[in-house]
Amino acid sequence: MQRDRRRTPASAVSVIIPTVSQAGHLAACLAPLRPAHAAGHAVPEVIVVLNGAAPAVRAVAAAAPGIRVVDSAINRGFAGGCQLGVRASTTPFVMFLNDDVCVSPGWLEPLLETMAERPRAGAVGPRVLGGDGRVQEIGSIIWRDGTTRPFGRGEGPDSLAWRWRRRVDYASACALLVRREAWDAIGGFDEEFHPAYYEDVDFCLGLDEAGYEVWVDPRSDVTHAESASSTSRFKQFLFARHHARLVAKRSHLLASRVLPPTDPSRVREAEVAAARRLEGDSPRVLVLDDRVPSHGLGSGFDRMADALLGLAQAGARVRLLPTEVPASYTPALAAAGVAVIDGRVDEVFEAEACASDVVVVSRPNNARRACEVFARLAPPARPRLVYDAEALYHRRLLRQAHLAEGDLSRELQRQAAEWLEAESAIAEQADEIICVSQDEAAFFEARGAGRVRVVTPWLSRAALTDSTLAGRADIGFVAGWLAGAGSPNGDGLAWFTTEVLPLVIAEVPWARLRVTGSLPPPLDRLQGVHVRGEGFVPDLAVFYRQLRVAVAPLRFGAGVKLKTLEALQYGVPVVATTVGAEGLEGLPADTVVVHDDPVAFAAAIVTRLRDVDVWRAHRTAIETAMASVPQATDWAAWLADLTPEGVGVRHPV
Repeated sequence: MQRDRRRTPASAVSVIIPTVSQAGHLAACLAPLRPAHAAGHAVPEVIVVLNGAAPAVRAVAAAAPGIRVVDSAINRGFAGGCQLGVRASTTPFVMFLNDDVCVSPGWLEPLLETMAERPRAGAVGPRVLGGDGRVQEIGSIIWRDGTTRPFGRGEGPDSLAWRWRRRVDYASACALLVRREAWDAIGGFDEEFHPAYYEDVDFCLGLDEAGYEVWVDPRSDVTHAESASSTSRFKQFLFARHHARLVAKRSHLLASRVLPPTDPSRVREAEVAAARRLEGDSPRVLVLDDRVPSHGLGSGFDRMADALLGLAQAGARVRLLPTEVPASYTPALAAAGVAVIDGRVDEVFEAEACASDVVVVSRPNNARRACEVFARLAPPARPRLVYDAEALYHRRLLRQAHLAEGDLSRELQRQAAEWLEAESAIAEQADEIICVSQDEAAFFEARGAGRVRVVTPWLSRAALTDSTLAGRADIGFVAGWLAGAGSPNGDGLAWFTTEVLPLVIAEVPWARLRVTGSLPPPLDRLQGVHVRGEGFVPDLAVFYRQLRVAVAPLRFGAGVKLKTLEALQYGVPVVATTVGAEGLEGLPADTVVVHDDPVAFAAAIVTRLRDVDVWRAHRTAIETAMASVPQATDWAAWLADLTPEGVGVRHPV
């Protein structure tokens, strides 16, 4: 149901453009509207309102293909022109654009998606950039005195400041998508704000009073030549007059707003308070990980991406602080309302932690940072500390040391000792530790952890592919390569192609191993007739649908291997080493075939490539196992259990 709503077609929208005197701006505004929707999307209806327009403007409108024109002999102002445009339309959504706004490709779909997913949203605005590329606004604040402040103004185009989907006090009508039922409920823009300014502020306050919400979705970008249609002196006069009118009309609604800062050094604090006013009192969760996670990265980041999205969906106010790789914009996280913090971890972590109810820390290097900071925090300022043990790093290094020799083995053992110390220390300080298996949970319990929870890392995006054999021919190895050729994946691929694959090819000459990602040197030399590097795979469901067998040939590592769970979730028989299959305590023994001997490993693959009955029996075992285990984490229940006394009480707005 939600998927259908998210695909609301652009044809459900009327784009309304009032215009008066700027022929060049109107031509530039109209030019990208159709190309922006050329990639398989319907084109919205475009209505140009000639608002007492000059002859040159009329000529531009007359020459533009595929638009409707509404003609007014007099200038009825921005509000009046928009009212004319709405009356001429019949669509369930109306999109107001100034004639000095240029849209970017794909600009409308995120706004429609927000409308679909937020049924109380009466209006949604995009991120608005100026002609210099800098931010004009990502939504705005209405202060208690009726003045306003745009979020993010002056930031560079790549800035992460305020760049996530969220509620705001208002969004500028220079580019604003409005739900028609909400427009009708409050009568649209007030034409008393003639000819322009503050009609959008008044409108958004009216939406609030009527029970609607205003949102901003920064996945959508438009460019605005601000105030191109008025002189500075006239604009100042209109601002003063219409501000006074707004205060007189909406004083009862302004009383609940945040006071504007009088000290320039307190602006950021006031902005945060204004944003929090609309966040509610759900838990504030800070997540510390090496980088911004996304699906397809591997190295546990798929699992963390799922966790962030799950926490946000459960209502948590989620902030992510990457520690090793610079912060980056990720549309999927922005859409979920996850804020990515762009700053030096040593400078911002303590303040961010103290402003949170729960701090989730992943990986032992970050656990060490957290322990140092939390040791300084007095109980009133100390949030819940949760360690996400996605793997026991010291165990992985010890296993790798066992396979290595000489100086390399000794260095790996030294590193393992360091990580053992960090993982033991977090066991003592954390309020809770999340483990992926019972075996790793036992490690932390033995070191004094007071509360350990086992959460099998099933992936939210995976689902059984169809059970037919048609089109299934290949062996698959789904791997991420962030850690390079020396990683468990690199060692496993080298072992498999050297020790196992030749035995398979001897029995099945057409056999081919397909490996996701771009193979790093020197592993890229393995590519050939029987080994193909796939590069980035945008749709793993399609990839798994082409596999006869998935392999997890890992010889060292720790934790539950996501590639093994993922293959099972997609319904593909898996042949794995002991390390590749570890941590699957809750699954029947016949779900994964486990061999460490290359001959036995190869034989298991060969039978699944050749024998239809063996393959189908294995597939049936997988289906039975998948039906018997829960594959979704209830993050809302987890938050409630972790903070039983309530949330947000230590950090009131």
